[in-house]
Amino acid sequence: MIERLQRIATILARFRLPLFVLAGFSLMVLVLSVLDNPLLDDDRLLMPAILGFCWALMLYSTGELFQEIPGKAGSEATFRRRMGVRVRRGILWVLGLLTIVSAAGLLILSYQLMRVWL
Repeated sequence: MIERLQRIATILARFRLPLFVLAGFSLMVLVLSVLDNPLLDDDRLLMPAILGFCWALMLYSTGELFQEIPGKAGSEATFRRRMGVRVRRGILWVLGLLTIVSAAGLLILSYQLMRVWL
């Protein structure tokens, strides 16, 4: 599982700048929608701004977290080295599971918000 997330992260690493731009633009629209700004009198862009910010944050964090996964330690490695690698890979496996659950939750949130928005 974490190897597949690493492949996804290497693809997402190329889109780091567009993700920053999307997050910044979405955050700016979100703040301007919440505040009483004459440019955005109504809240019609609030839900897409929330979703754009959440997705940009999710994709960026996935790209950064799983970019470098430690390889499996061979049998010639010391006990301490093998345990260190196993602990790091175990933590990344748990974080990968949490990432997948968060992405599923964000997908459900996206569906619900877009249904209400449209």
